[in-house]
Amino acid sequence: MNNRKWLPPLALTCAVLWSLAYPLIKLGYRELGIASDDLGSKILFAGIRFWTAGVLVLLLPGARHQDKRAISKSGWGWLLLFALMNTTLQYLCSYIGLGYTPSARGAILNSTGSFLLILLSCLIFSDDQMSWNKALGCLLGFSGIVLINVEPGQAMFSNVTLLGDGMILLNAVSSAFGGILSRVVSRKMNMTFATGAGMAIGGGVLFLAGLWVGPDRPWNLSAAGIGIVIALILISSIGFSIYNSLLAHHPISTVAIYNAFIPVFGVVFSSLILGERFLWKYLLAGLLVAAGIITVNGRKRR
Repeated sequence: MNNRKWLPPLALTCAVLWSLAYPLIKLGYRELGIASDDLGSKILFAGIRFWTAGVLVLLLPGARHQDKRAISKSGWGWLLLFALMNTTLQYLCSYIGLGYTPSARGAILNSTGSFLLILLSCLIFSDDQMSWNKALGCLLGFSGIVLINVEPGQAMFSNVTLLGDGMILLNAVSSAFGGILSRVVSRKMNMTFATGAGMAIGGGVLFLAGLWVGPDRPWNLSAAGIGIVIALILISSIGFSIYNSLLAHHPISTVAIYNAFIPVFGVVFSSLILGERFLWKYLLAGLLVAAGIITVNGRKRR
């Protein structure tokens, strides 16, 4: 993970996996018969996914070699905060929001977390400093977010909803703070163990919350629906194990740049899997977001 030449393919793998997760979640809702307003089922769905993914990661050799006695009390506290922020809050908002917004737009809105992560990194860590190219990159990215929300003949943001776009943006904020916390936690324990424990704890909280709210109706269990759940579990266990380890071993900005590909791949997968209409503005917005993150991390030329 600390070898620089492996950073591009590993980070790109994470981008592909997470962009594929957006349409798979909506397809999973459809196959299992989960309605857009069935909050209990959505939370329960997320809890099953992340708790199982966390347990799978904890079975990896890198996680099993962690000496639990070597973790301080403050380390356990940081791990709990990491779990609640990076899994519980982030995906509670994500699973709610995806039911009220097209997955293509959701993928692009979620990319705002990359900009916030870079800004927070500039404020907290000494290896990142604010510059004009980073400010310009954030402006380009924000332009993409505006473009994706504008419909011809309608007022700007007229179709924005709190349960849709608002929850996806809150998910992006949680993701950014989770990225910062991953760097902190990595200094206190093995990152593979922290990733697995974080998902298991956060997923367990989501599972209990889903049971407390309660599904509106029984799920329509089918081979296709179960297959989608398994695919999402594997996406989480593989993607977060790689991504969190990269954040622990490399400057955050060099890893976050690859999240720019998530909205680009997201609109393609949404079109192929869900049959959503592919609009030119989705591609243009994705390119703007990608250009913004590239500009943010561009090196200065003398």
